[in-house]
Amino acid sequence: MPNRKVMNGMICSFLVIVLSLFGCSSTDAQTNAIYQNFTDVHNQFWAKDEVTQLVDMGIINGYPDKQFRPSVEVNRGQAANLLAGALKLPEPAYEPVFKDISNKSSFVKGAMATFKAGIFIGKEDGTFGAGDSLTREQMATVLVRAFNLEDTGEHIEFKDEARISESHKEGVKILAQHGITTGKEDGTFDPKTPVNRATYAVFLHRAMVKEGLIEEVPEVTFIEPKVFGSYQDTRFDQNFVEVPVSNKAKTYLRSTVHLQYAGNKTVNHRHAKDIIYTYKVGGLSPAVVNVTKRELENGDYFLFTEIRNPQRMPIRVDVIQTEGELEKGILREYSRFPIKKETDDTFGFDGTTYPTGVFEITSKEGTKAQKMIGKAYRSKELELKYPNGESSHTRELLDESEAFSGVTLGDIQLSVYTLSSRGYDIVDQWILHSDQQLFSTNERMDAWMLESATYYKKRNKWYTANGPYNKMATTIEPMPKSGRGYGRNLLLVKEDRVMALYNETQERYYESLLYNSFANLDIFRGKKTYWETEVTSTYLKGLFGITAPFVDTRFNEQIALFLYNGGKAFGHADYNLGLKNYADLLASQKEKGNIIKVDATSYYVQDYFPTKQKVNTHTSMNHLLGGMNILLLAYEEFGDEKYLKTANAQFSAIEKDVNRWIRPDGDIWYKTSPDRTFVGRDYTHLTLEDLIHSYEMWTNIDPSKLPLFEKLIRSKAGYLNANQLGYTTKIKKGLERIGMPELLPAGEEHTDAL
Repeated sequence: MPNRKVMNGMICSFLVIVLSLFGCSSTDAQTNAIYQNFTDVHNQFWAKDEVTQLVDMGIINGYPDKQFRPSVEVNRGQAANLLAGALKLPEPAYEPVFKDISNKSSFVKGAMATFKAGIFIGKEDGTFGAGDSLTREQMATVLVRAFNLEDTGEHIEFKDEARISESHKEGVKILAQHGITTGKEDGTFDPKTPVNRATYAVFLHRAMVKEGLIEEVPEVTFIEPKVFGSYQDTRFDQNFVEVPVSNKAKTYLRSTVHLQYAGNKTVNHRHAKDIIYTYKVGGLSPAVVNVTKRELENGDYFLFTEIRNPQRMPIRVDVIQTEGELEKGILREYSRFPIKKETDDTFGFDGTTYPTGVFEITSKEGTKAQKMIGKAYRSKELELKYPNGESSHTRELLDESEAFSGVTLGDIQLSVYTLSSRGYDIVDQWILHSDQQLFSTNERMDAWMLESATYYKKRNKWYTANGPYNKMATTIEPMPKSGRGYGRNLLLVKEDRVMALYNETQERYYESLLYNSFANLDIFRGKKTYWETEVTSTYLKGLFGITAPFVDTRFNEQIALFLYNGGKAFGHADYNLGLKNYADLLASQKEKGNIIKVDATSYYVQDYFPTKQKVNTHTSMNHLLGGMNILLLAYEEFGDEKYLKTANAQFSAIEKDVNRWIRPDGDIWYKTSPDRTFVGRDYTHLTLEDLIHSYEMWTNIDPSKLPLFEKLIRSKAGYLNANQLGYTTKIKKGLERIGMPELLPAGEEHTDAL
């Protein structure tokens, strides 16, 4: 045994240092509150003093999620490790004494040390029994051996004396003689019951105090921690795996099921990098957990966590993060801005809302960091296969739920993000981390949150590592009976509104969303140079028999512009690559036959190009103008005459049909069919935005074409004005730029085009 006087002096000195670090002395502990080490060791906890002292001395510790779990049973291997540490037993060389203790076992040090000291002698079958629960009678014996406690001669007898094993009766009696145990309140000792962590800590503490190895400190008082969300302790034992996400925050996955690391891979996108960690769930289970860290060029990162569970078994996985050196933490929630839910004929009811909020951490140095916290989304993947071998993909949203909860323990922030699978589903949750402020002012943050509540149907909130999911129109397939069909809508994968706000404010949050959007578009496109939809429109299927995948010209036009403008704003060398690829695609459609011919030199490019089907589709005015504007921009950018030639062919077709495009009420017909009939009610605002843009593009290239566009602009704006249909901010600014502000329609101003 070590020299107890030396040990006593070392431990006492260490204790004084520990107490001073917590702001109290050994004689003044009752007047100074300290911070909790664990969320479940609080002022009402019966063993708080013993646990706190042993933890501060490094004799016992807790779990990565800042819990002590007092009710978890202690096994023999853990008890051996704790005793070896408490007594500072020498670490002997490994010997193959026990069948169940190898030189790689986590219990090898404790088993070898306590065996050499005669504390644990193993079991009759030649094993140490490392995984076996330590019973109360076994605990009595090992503590008597560990501290060399002797029989005082006092008669001790418990009501259940007959239940105590003969080999442990002496140990139980001696432990009681020394006051280390008093048994249960009913006079029993309860010898066969496993010892839990709290009981073991108390008994070990009493033994060390009794033998003078440590001094008993006055009762501790804790400062009440700050709690966020519906935080709850998990009382039972958990499995933890650390995910190497960041040097500044420890990140773990926590679950009641075993999580086995299955490897990682790195995927490079043009302006982001994904590191994907995969964990298998519970042995032979087909379920997996994927954690994707998306590193952005500005130093921020997204953390996407996904459970894929193709079986009946429910699975809960918590993402645990702990961050230190905290001065204070504040959660600014979106829920301060209520959403007015409504149902419309096109999209039905959208069950999604907005993220949880922005969590702001102020460090002890005064710097602020923020992270945007997303909710958890549970869904079911849907696929409809077609005879041509292609298929359409959507998801059915099963529920959206709050994922975040947390506790502040002194200068430590514990954050928990919960993903709960019920079986046969997918669960997604996301977080955006920044070491800086995502929003420079609370006013700008609130403005974005209010906008997200107002336009909740058109603001991304269900982010995944493969792109955002949003409510799809009711005219898509597969659409579940519930009507809760969601998918990756290319118009929302690109963050147009975010781009506008970034150009206006330069806020870091918008910058990070844009980097994420660039990566998502890269993922969606795959190996092709253009974008195909993954969802079938039953409207187009009914008209032309088209099924997914197919090229939607409007989607590709807007993505090309988004990447062009975003790339220029961010200084990307490849800013015009998407523009060139799409302009080339448009210029090739006459040869491929995807046009509606007006005469030998005039034609419309169709709205949609099926991948495997040879059919002719219609041309709508908004698609037509969008494609023409792309061709003109490509001509200005690259100087290739083929782009101007294709744009002129489109203009010529509009010029010949201009009077047919204008409806009797002044509005524009929505489309011309392959047989060149004009039908359909146009979008309220979108086409006027496109006409203004076309006017501006032709101004620099061929001003002789402007009268045609002015005619169409006046007609469309007059229709909106007569019907009090309002305008968008883009229309207002555009009319001012082209010198026609007097045409601004009467009515309400809108952020998004109707």
